[in-house]
Amino acid sequence: MFSKALFKQSCKANGTMWAIITFMECFMLACVMLISGNGNISTTLTAVGDSMVKEQIDSTIESRELNYYETQLDGMEKFDETFAVKLSEGITKLDFADPNLQKTIVEIFTNAYTDSVTSLQQYILEKAQKLDPSYTEESVEFLELFGCVTYAINPPDTDAIDLTGDTMPDLSAIKGMFDDFYTSHGEEIPAAYLNQNELISAYFTGFDKYFASPERAKFRKERAEACSAIFLAGNLTLKENMDKILAELEKFDISSERFESYGYDYAHVKDVAESTLVTYLSRLDLEIEKAKLDPEAEDYAAKVAEIKTAIAGDISMNFMSSLPEDVASALEELAQLNLYDLVVGSIFFRLAGLLLPIIYMIMVSNNLIAGQVDSGSMAYILSSSTKRQSVVFTQAAFLVLSLLLMFVCTTITSCVCMAIVGEAVAKITYKTMILFNVGAFLVLFTLSGLCFFTSCWFDRSKYSMAIGGGLSIFSLVAAMLGLFGSKMIPSIVRLSALNYFNYATIITLFDTISIAGGTLTYIWKFAILLVLGLIGYVVGSVKFIKKDLPL
Repeated sequence: MFSKALFKQSCKANGTMWAIITFMECFMLACVMLISGNGNISTTLTAVGDSMVKEQIDSTIESRELNYYETQLDGMEKFDETFAVKLSEGITKLDFADPNLQKTIVEIFTNAYTDSVTSLQQYILEKAQKLDPSYTEESVEFLELFGCVTYAINPPDTDAIDLTGDTMPDLSAIKGMFDDFYTSHGEEIPAAYLNQNELISAYFTGFDKYFASPERAKFRKERAEACSAIFLAGNLTLKENMDKILAELEKFDISSERFESYGYDYAHVKDVAESTLVTYLSRLDLEIEKAKLDPEAEDYAAKVAEIKTAIAGDISMNFMSSLPEDVASALEELAQLNLYDLVVGSIFFRLAGLLLPIIYMIMVSNNLIAGQVDSGSMAYILSSSTKRQSVVFTQAAFLVLSLLLMFVCTTITSCVCMAIVGEAVAKITYKTMILFNVGAFLVLFTLSGLCFFTSCWFDRSKYSMAIGGGLSIFSLVAAMLGLFGSKMIPSIVRLSALNYFNYATIITLFDTISIAGGTLTYIWKFAILLVLGLIGYVVGSVKFIKKDLPL
């Protein structure tokens, strides 16, 4: 079945062309891989992705800062209202002749504080459930809001609530926890939320008037301005929260080292939060003044709330959210684009890298059978007692083995280039690169089966090359046009109408998306390519063996 002499003859006749095309193929592949791994396009795409991620993080910080500020402000007001009532109720029941007066006073303040915190907890839970009815006291979202407010009204020290010099062990541990939070981040512990001297004065003027006074309202506002940014920065930079952020950034392929380079440490987050709040308050004052609202009007609070919502939305809106949905999605897709996968897998191995092997395959498949029949040399071969079965099997083996060896060379070249570039830069594995080479070989195997079939079918080279070669070139051109309409191309530059060309070429069965994505879809497509190639070789061989030759 196999003729060594004929095989050597084929090698001698086509060896030079094979060597030149293989060298050019490997050289182009090396250039593409090395340039793509170190080019400016990759850097640009990385910069686009970094900008989008930073925009999103900044937007989250801004949104949370405004939410924390308003929640603290509202929560402190609610706490003061409740605390004034509870404290008044307790003080009015005092018996100054009581021998345990000191202990009773401590209990009154302690109970007023804890009752107010309990009431505040329920109030914050109701607010949270308005946003999402599924929230409970164990929900992270609720605990975050409640912690934000209790951080601002942290338990006072003994000087702040103890009129008799006694101690309050029940609250000191909690206070120590909050104080440690300040000091661990290099912050000064703020003044006590409840001041002893002011509370003594309020005893004579009325606790309700004191807590409802403009001076107290100004204190709460300044307290929220100072505490909201500190709480946000401290909470966001906790390890568990940083881990959640990194998990969310996995879709952008952001590593922990790359995220650290953004500089979102405690100081930076606090600076962004403070800047956001300054902008918010300035615009709020300006908009309220421009609206000329009457503080005495019934709808004053509602109109102020509308202004706050509009300003908060405007400040925290990032660049991506300001774009039309389709444009924003396209830019996000572009930022996640794997350049190496696109250039090396989809453009080179699936398109540009097939051109020279296809030219080689068309010329060689024609020379092996139809060319020799057309020139008359086939008559000499068959006259040397070499059977047709041996001729067609040997020529088919030469064509397949020469293509296989060509892609063995490209596989070695691509693996060497991968070692130079590195998997971290390429963002694809050696397994993926090898599968790209296998897929390209199977495409050539299928097309060579077609060309070998036409070479065996026709006795004239012009017909063999016109049909087999024409269909092969058409498949490549259709794949090139179809690429610009496929999902491999970012939607921002994709021409969906061109996707129809993908249905007109067998190169579509070379599924680089499946290979790069780690799915197994490519396996059955590879199987189809293999079967089609075998059919071309078998049917062509049978036709050559049985047909009448013009000898």
